[in-house]
Amino acid sequence: MAEKRRLLTVGELDPLSDLTGPNPGDTGADGHALDRVLATVTGERFLDRYWGRDCYHDTGEPDRFHHLLPWDELNRLLDGHRAWPLRMQVAKANKSLPPSSYVEPIPGRGVGREPALRVSSTKLHARLREGATLVFGSVDEAVPAVRDLAEALEHDLRAEVFVNLYASWGEVGAFDPHWDDHDGLILQIYGRKEWQLFGAGRPVPLPGDEPLNQCPPAPLRQFELCEGEALYVPRGHWHAVRPVGGTTVHLTVGFRRPVVEDFLKWVVERQRRLPEARSDLPLTGWDDETAGRLSVLREEIGALLTEDGLRRYVAERDGRAQARPRHALPYAAAGQAGDCPPDAVVVLAAPRPVALQEDGRRCVLVSAGKRYDFDAVCAPLVRRLLARTPWRVDELVRAASGEGGPSAGEGRELVAELLRHGLLRLDLAPGPFPAGAPDRKDR
Repeated sequence: MAEKRRLLTVGELDPLSDLTGPNPGDTGADGHALDRVLATVTGERFLDRYWGRDCYHDTGEPDRFHHLLPWDELNRLLDGHRAWPLRMQVAKANKSLPPSSYVEPIPGRGVGREPALRVSSTKLHARLREGATLVFGSVDEAVPAVRDLAEALEHDLRAEVFVNLYASWGEVGAFDPHWDDHDGLILQIYGRKEWQLFGAGRPVPLPGDEPLNQCPPAPLRQFELCEGEALYVPRGHWHAVRPVGGTTVHLTVGFRRPVVEDFLKWVVERQRRLPEARSDLPLTGWDDETAGRLSVLREEIGALLTEDGLRRYVAERDGRAQARPRHALPYAAAGQAGDCPPDAVVVLAAPRPVALQEDGRRCVLVSAGKRYDFDAVCAPLVRRLLARTPWRVDELVRAASGEGGPSAGEGRELVAELLRHGLLRLDLAPGPFPAGAPDRKDR
């Protein structure tokens, strides 16, 4: 009986592995994710002109962001708000109100231990009528449409992305003029707010730079951000926000990108493999041995402070980025740990761009801290997945097999294994397939 061939080996990513990532700017088949939220400039133009440099005010139709946060979705979020006590706050006039002013204990729960709490609709509504602002952090982990947008932006911008929600009904600002240690893209969902933009007191400040980054004395711009409009504010730029009455809700998409200091830390960390970096410093003075060791380190560090070194850093950072959780019950817990119907739809779950390295015998990719080492026969199937378009399992394995890939049975087993490891996810409610993608139903 012939031995069953091993198509895939999965292991943890070596901390000092040298990776080659995709070219900067690589995106999925649907164009740049920024094009979903910007109406008056292309994503490419925005990145070239404004990204990390200057504020940008984008206009559009009033209802263009309503799909991200319908009112019933926000109400559902608050009705079930128990699991995320640290994500929600209510603020007014630069102060966070005590949770006791908007939460209540659940009757009959928590007896003899820490009480179970929930958001009180009566208390919260009263605080909002008094002019307070509701702030809900990381709403991208709780609202599907916002999560989908955040995932697309994270992939295409190769940045850590989180989304916070702000809702108010008064005319009192939640916070005084301030600056953020991350870039922000504000999407005005409902109503309008007054914005003041002051510019940067200290170019590209880092966390802890508050004493060095003073607010400029007068705003450079003051305007109302209206429903359906967007505003980009780079890291370190001072701004003040005030509701102007009536209902106002916006989402702030935050982007955390590595700075040069992070790259330098990575370069230094990689020197730990060298005995010259691990040796003791002579505290009695300079000597020839120390000079020799530092000479070696200068050469090693200099080799990494290059374009190639930067690519390796970005590839490792992308390769370790973790995807947002996507649960797929009952299929994910049934059968042999991930079996699914052949007509189930799967899609790549990698949060950042993925490069496939091929040498004729094996093909390798890295995602979410894991190294996937495939037999070369898997390449036709893997390449289809890297296009980030959804595939029905039966169509995927049949198409790959027709191009010399794994047999249909091997392909299904491979898909199930990739689902178990999290490189693929089930799309339980697939929409229309993207333009240009193969017609999975042969329509």
